[in-house]
Amino acid sequence: MVKIVLNQSALEKAIARRNLSRKMLAQHLGVSRSYLSRITRGKLDPSASMRQLFLSYFKDCTFDDLFIIRESGNGDGNGCSST
Repeated sequence: MVKIVLNQSALEKAIARRNLSRKMLAQHLGVSRSYLSRITRGKLDPSASMRQLFLSYFKDCTFDDLFIIRESGNGDGNGCSST
């Protein structure tokens, strides 16, 4: 199973570079502060649409900058099907 989690350190740096508060970021993203807080504290994994909001707002950051892919289970780990 694959989980995608927010890279908290990268997000903090991106927020600081823009001189934003978390309240301002929530407003820019169009989400509640409590929802943003649960994601940034790692209590909730960001949905695909939330990940897209982050990437759209932080245009200078890549997916790999803002998110971490965590794998668990017995898969082969490469994310591709074999042919």
